[in-house]
Amino acid sequence: MPFNSLRRRPFTALLIAGTALLGLGATALPSGAATAAPAVAGPPVSLAASAAPLLPSGAALLGAVSPGTSVAVTVTLNIPDQAALTTFLNGLTNQASPYYQQFLAPGQFGPMFGPSLGQVAVVENALRAAGLSPGPVAPDRLSIPVTASASAIERAFGVTLDRYRLAGGRLAFANTAAPKIAASAAPYVQGVLGLDDLNPMQPEGDSLSGSAPAATRSAVLRAVAGPTATTGAARPAVNPGPQPCAAIAGDESGLTAADIAAHYGLAQRYEEGDYGQGIRIGVAELEPNLASDISSYEQCYRISTKLNYLKVDGGAGRGAGSGEAALDIETLAVLAPKATVDVYQAPNNGIGFYDIFKKWATSDTDKVLSVSWGNCEARLPAATLKAQEAVFEQANAQGQTVFAASGDNGSTGCSNNATANARLNVSVPASDPYVIGVGGTSFGLTSNNVQVEITWNDSDIDSGAGGGGVSTQWCMPAYQHQTAIPAIVNAHSVKDKKSCASGYFREVPDVAALGDPFFGYAVVADDQWIQVGGTSAATPVWASIAALTDASGFCSAYRSKGDFLPQTLYAVAAKYHSYIYASSPQGLDDVTFGNNDYTPSGYGGGLYPATRGYDMATGLGSPMVSGLSGLYGGGKGEWHTFQVGLSQLMCHQSATTAKTVKVTSVSPASGPAGKARKVVVHGSGFLAVGSADAAQIISGKKVLATVGASCSATQCTITVPAESARTVDIKIFALSLWSSPLTVKDHYRYVKLSQLARDPALC
Repeated sequence: MPFNSLRRRPFTALLIAGTALLGLGATALPSGAATAAPAVAGPPVSLAASAAPLLPSGAALLGAVSPGTSVAVTVTLNIPDQAALTTFLNGLTNQASPYYQQFLAPGQFGPMFGPSLGQVAVVENALRAAGLSPGPVAPDRLSIPVTASASAIERAFGVTLDRYRLAGGRLAFANTAAPKIAASAAPYVQGVLGLDDLNPMQPEGDSLSGSAPAATRSAVLRAVAGPTATTGAARPAVNPGPQPCAAIAGDESGLTAADIAAHYGLAQRYEEGDYGQGIRIGVAELEPNLASDISSYEQCYRISTKLNYLKVDGGAGRGAGSGEAALDIETLAVLAPKATVDVYQAPNNGIGFYDIFKKWATSDTDKVLSVSWGNCEARLPAATLKAQEAVFEQANAQGQTVFAASGDNGSTGCSNNATANARLNVSVPASDPYVIGVGGTSFGLTSNNVQVEITWNDSDIDSGAGGGGVSTQWCMPAYQHQTAIPAIVNAHSVKDKKSCASGYFREVPDVAALGDPFFGYAVVADDQWIQVGGTSAATPVWASIAALTDASGFCSAYRSKGDFLPQTLYAVAAKYHSYIYASSPQGLDDVTFGNNDYTPSGYGGGLYPATRGYDMATGLGSPMVSGLSGLYGGGKGEWHTFQVGLSQLMCHQSATTAKTVKVTSVSPASGPAGKARKVVVHGSGFLAVGSADAAQIISGKKVLATVGASCSATQCTITVPAESARTVDIKIFALSLWSSPLTVKDHYRYVKLSQLARDPALC
């Protein structure tokens, strides 16, 4: 397949003194201080958020869990002032806020936003009084681990734990009622995690056995597109970066990393020497992988990405797994080969997933986390969702970004589970407000045989569709409610004026990338090359893009912080909506064809169509990491540094310096008419990144010429072209969107030769 030639289609006041927030003599945000709560008499209180789960169809009761069985649970605590935390998070990317760019360091979240030590002590004392031995409270003060026998857990929380054989043969256990806790501790306790393991997380991947023949791909391509498909931006054939070995270089073995890099514009990052160096990427895994798989893959691409395996709760066992872990690790390793990949491995039980997030956020060493595992919202207890939300808020406060797969069951996220099938639902953790949910795309043809990127929906062959829709648990966060983005509020949005400040529920996905397994990624799993798709394939692509952006010369020049937070992403889409959602887009490529109504689910209500702007099939669009130039510095369809891509937009949006361009002088300020001459333009806000800068020579309102500029942060060297005697302005562009205002300080004077003869000082 000629992949490289594809075309695509309410507020609690924060008591802070002074102008500084952290470590600068200011009073910190209140966290309940150190005062202990008064004891509250009365009977134990039920924790409704941890109510008995709904049993899946076909579950057979086997009897009580053996009394001596060891059970590990986590008691999660409430954030005392959620409104204060939300305001802080909103302010991190708002230049008008005193909290702008004030990201927290490890260990600060608990004292600032967690319960007081006195409140934590009340909960610990209640657990001890119930016969349990609580472990050490987490640094964020939001969870307390407890391990005890099943009988001790049952007595302490007033529950019964029963065993079940599920329809597929797996053995599981679950609580039969909501747990109870002493009334004195109940106001501070959110819930108890780990009382059941009925619903393990699922890998959001979709593989084909062997490779899909080119003829099959062609049939799928033509079947899913129609004459109304719109054309996106041209994707040029650029192939720097890791190149595959001959074993997978053909069209019938799945797409290579070089294909993906060229298509989405990562290749241009490689041309500039950006391979993710200095960045750490985390990846959450609930299964093991074979070291030999990763080794074979890296040998094929001749890379040696640094990998660290971090065991959580004992790790994920041994063996090859399903191939999900191999897909995630290999994709990250090859697309960001000089980054460090930290693989967090935990058992797939009631608390393993949560504990990965806790360890990742608490250590705060990885800028990015890629999560290709999930489950549908309707299937998980409220306590689990709320506990994960608190961790993601902590990560966001620290400037960390989570990417999560939106699922492979289209708009019916629970359709592979008999308890909640044939209805609309979304996947977690992708639906969490402080996670960037990643949907899936495919490729199709317009009526004139132009290949475009479309919504992934393989309903006709029953192999999945990109997840997306409306959350039933979370409100649309303020950062997403950007009415400047076309269709962010649309006919399918769900209103909730009573409980949601934005007036609407959260919508997912946020972004998308290639997920159709018929155009799948070639990876090594269980010692063989396979072709894999799904939103779990799209997710590490986005995590790699974030890593390359964080490591880019643009973010370095701008001294950017919080480069890929969801708040930053939506701010960019809102601010530059007319630029992104244009007929020739850059930054994000709008996907406008198809829908994610996965008909094999049995749901008959349709939804959700891809449209101009935001939609719940592909979110804001797919990535255009680097600028696609048809203007200065390149021919039509070539990647070029000067033209603004997603990396440049994100870095500029989160810049702490050099955000505006200014010219202060030109030296020399005059020269002979009719001759080209090299001059130095002094000022600020210039970019010392490849060919990111350019200069316009302007006379009145007419642009006489556009020339390249070789720049440091404070000066640019350009060659002014030969022009007739006149005075011109020299306007410097740092990338194509941001330029210096015209002032007398940017003047260059072309002087007649006769005048120069009389006054040589003019030269």
